[in-house]
Amino acid sequence: MSAARLLARRGAELLAGLVVAVLVGSLTLTAVDALSLPEPSWLPEALGATVAAGFVVLTGWLLLRRGRHGRGTGGRGLWLLGTAGPAFLASSHLGLILGGTPHYLFGLGGDQLNRVAYVTRFADSPALNDPFYADAAPFYPPQWFWVGGRLAALAGVEGWEFYKPYAIVTMAAAGAIAFVAWRWLVPARLAVLFGLVTAVVGGHTNAYEPYSWILICLLPQVVVATFLLCTRAAARSRAPAAGRPTWPLVVTIGVYLGWAALGYTLIAGFAALLVALVVVIHSWRFRTDRTVVAALLIRLAATAGISALLALVFWHRYLLAVLGGARVEASVANDFAPEIGSRWPLPMLEVSAAGLLCLIGVVWLVVTVWPAGAGRIADRGAASLGARIGTDVAVEGLDDRVASPDQRWPLPTPERTLVVARALGLMVLTVFGWFALSGLRALSGSTLLPFRMIPVITLALALAGVVGALALARWAVTTSPIASRGRVAAAAVVVAGLAAIQMVQHVSEEDSHFAAVARETPAAPADVLGAIDEMTPGQEPSDLVVLTSDPTIYAYRPYFTFQAPAQAYATPAGRYTERTDEIRSWADAATPGELADALASGPFRGPDVIVLEREGSGRWVLPVVINEMPLEHNNSREEIVFRPRLFADPELFDVREVGSRVVIVRR
Repeated sequence: MSAARLLARRGAELLAGLVVAVLVGSLTLTAVDALSLPEPSWLPEALGATVAAGFVVLTGWLLLRRGRHGRGTGGRGLWLLGTAGPAFLASSHLGLILGGTPHYLFGLGGDQLNRVAYVTRFADSPALNDPFYADAAPFYPPQWFWVGGRLAALAGVEGWEFYKPYAIVTMAAAGAIAFVAWRWLVPARLAVLFGLVTAVVGGHTNAYEPYSWILICLLPQVVVATFLLCTRAAARSRAPAAGRPTWPLVVTIGVYLGWAALGYTLIAGFAALLVALVVVIHSWRFRTDRTVVAALLIRLAATAGISALLALVFWHRYLLAVLGGARVEASVANDFAPEIGSRWPLPMLEVSAAGLLCLIGVVWLVVTVWPAGAGRIADRGAASLGARIGTDVAVEGLDDRVASPDQRWPLPTPERTLVVARALGLMVLTVFGWFALSGLRALSGSTLLPFRMIPVITLALALAGVVGALALARWAVTTSPIASRGRVAAAAVVVAGLAAIQMVQHVSEEDSHFAAVARETPAAPADVLGAIDEMTPGQEPSDLVVLTSDPTIYAYRPYFTFQAPAQAYATPAGRYTERTDEIRSWADAATPGELADALASGPFRGPDVIVLEREGSGRWVLPVVINEMPLEHNNSREEIVFRPRLFADPELFDVREVGSRVVIVRR
């Protein structure tokens, strides 16, 4: 098969896996929603634990079963298990804890308001606009939100309502596509385990950010692919007619990095750093051979070129604005410094099955990758113990001459095992390096958002733990007396099954809290939205710029806003601080005419609609958020007070009191 056909076939397989995951996730979520379990109660968790246990038992049976002729679950069965299994796990887990609410984790609070507003924006129009400002170049990558918005429009569902199922199905798809990508790199049964572990780790550590998890789930495979690319490039540079072509890997890695740049800037930057580190490591290894080094750098440049072309699909507008002289303020997003980012992540020391798996992963990485001693010491120790028991032991280490693993164990060849271990080990070390650099950057009052890397290191260690646990079980069985091997294998299966159940049924405290907040999220402010509709006849929501004391209305309607809900969510091109100063100056106006002139002649497009809090007959208030990051309480609220007489001219303003709010429309 030619390289082009292979690349096309793998792309089709990835798409097929995505389709299966979406179908399974959607059907599972529909079934869970039909249960109507009482909330709040512990019944969803109780049902989830039972479902988790049953799923683990079924999966174990499918992976271990033997047919009449000694064959187990076939390739198609494993493929279906690898795609449908993670999708079912993720969608049932999130569907059960979010029962009884149309909102996703944390409702419309915090970051979710920004995200739901982005989906609502693209449900209204495919144009790559900012989620809030009508007159500023967008800064936050739109890829995931654009797809969600267009799917919502296609389905005829409002963006805010589509967000929850879209987020859950995204988490369901992550494990499935992770399996498909791993299947090209490791044995199918191991790829199934990797996909399932990816789904579980994602549910535990990154369900709050599905649009980043869909990228992180493929990051280990990309690093492994980069290692393979460098090895093949070195081989072909020495013997051009030998070895496999490298351009499919160049295209694959470049497309991933470009896709990441369209979806999450931080993950894209971290992924690019990992790819560059792999190339640098190999360039140093072959530093005496200029031909090899040149070949590696050429492929790195090609990868960067592909990713840059894809990234410019979105980033060109912001870059052109900056290059064209548009005024921008410094982004404050990196100043966010929560408590979780103040400590280095050590998931291997958590008292749980997941923590134990990560601890096994640490041991396996050290033993496998350690350059000069630990791996060979472990091999000699195992061989010595096996000799004393009287069992012939063949263990895989750093020496490629050792025997291949028993085919009954879903372990890669020694060469591929070493590549996987080096890739996962590099990810772990790079995350620790990221935390170290972020700690040093704290001296400047900012961070590198290191807490966003916690899911990365947890996934890398968990995947390493899977291989380490399998190698440990294989070692225990093969070094046991022949008469005891069946019992040792059975014990290993039982322990692994119990640990898997504990992992799958776990619901983090954060997600429990976020689910409770989602259920408590108030309904849409129908009175305010209805008043705006009645007072602006013939105008679509996306035609209006609204300044409001209730930013949740942007989640329900694609209004543009004069001021974003917080500076951390605002594009730097929007100049959040200057807009706040502009609002303060409006409140200081002396007459309705002066206010109307200020609204029409400022440096930004003025609001068509203003929604204020009504506190008595003489005090109308607009709360604005003042950024104070990196302080522990990262935002404060300032009340800008407008006097009602500023809107007393009916020729300039149409005013309507709606409950505790007042809606004002410029004529």
